[in-house]
Amino acid sequence: MSKGVIFVSTDWISDVLADALGKLDCEIIRGPAATGPGFTVYDPADYARLFGRTDVIVASPITKIDRSIMEAAPRVRAIMSPVIGVESIDVDAASDLGIIVGHGATPENFLGMSEATVLFIAALAMQMPFKQRLLAENAPRPRELTARSVRGRTIGLVGMGRIARGVVDRLAGWETEILYFDPYVTQDQAPAGAKKVELDDLLQRSDFVSLHVTVTSETRAMIGERELRLMKPTAYLVNTARGAALDEAAVYKVLKEGAIAGAALDAFVEEPLPMSSPLREFVGADNVILTPHIIGHTYDVMASLPVAALANVERVLRGEPPLYTKNPEAIERWKARLARIG
Repeated sequence: MSKGVIFVSTDWISDVLADALGKLDCEIIRGPAATGPGFTVYDPADYARLFGRTDVIVASPITKIDRSIMEAAPRVRAIMSPVIGVESIDVDAASDLGIIVGHGATPENFLGMSEATVLFIAALAMQMPFKQRLLAENAPRPRELTARSVRGRTIGLVGMGRIARGVVDRLAGWETEILYFDPYVTQDQAPAGAKKVELDDLLQRSDFVSLHVTVTSETRAMIGERELRLMKPTAYLVNTARGAALDEAAVYKVLKEGAIAGAALDAFVEEPLPMSSPLREFVGADNVILTPHIIGHTYDVMASLPVAALANVERVLRGEPPLYTKNPEAIERWKARLARIG
């Protein structure tokens, strides 16, 4: 394999990737340290030094890679995200420029999130936060229980990608009805046991509404107050996807009013969740679970990411598409770009 130049952003997850990529006969360029919170944005004055000779950009989820960086990187062949999400990368610009985008869509990653989603559903149904509080306060068992079994309930999945499909598989045998809304997945493309419906129908019928979408112009704040008020007052909201898919102010309002039974949220518009966020009012509540976008993170996931990043970069340097490709529709333009780069 010919020597290449790889840019790797600098933060906790990218440090692990840099160690793995160090096994290649390549030059590694590290970006400035992440300053957080929020996205790391590079100074255009540094573009030439950081990206001018770069063949592959490996950028963490908190590193903004926009069109201006791509245009300042005449030799770049690919941009790699170590995780599934690519919200920090302008994928449309990359496709337009013939740059392939790889990501860490390993089975450990997306199936781990499927497991975490089912965990949230079961924990809400069985009222785990409430029962933990009873023990903590040494309170007597309540005479009347309001917890419910997942069996016999209706699960509504908004989006039918890898994670949602894993949820369907993991709920097999739980004796649930599974509905899904996804305008890009037809009924015959869906996994067995999932029924396609319109979004309003899903919201009105489901006992648990779980989000599984990336954030685009179509999905940003797609669940707002109108949608939340379509849900049953006994229904729960689950979000293990992206915070920006929800209108957080509306979520706070309906939870405060008791318009829905509760929620389990692992993702937020701003992360870490600001101390000033009204949602923090529900920390420790009997009917709400809040976790810092880490519910599906396991040893298995973290061990798989450097392996996937190494495989993705090796393939690109050989002129092959990444093992996990986010924009496969751009492969022909990517091949043309490689021919121009030589």
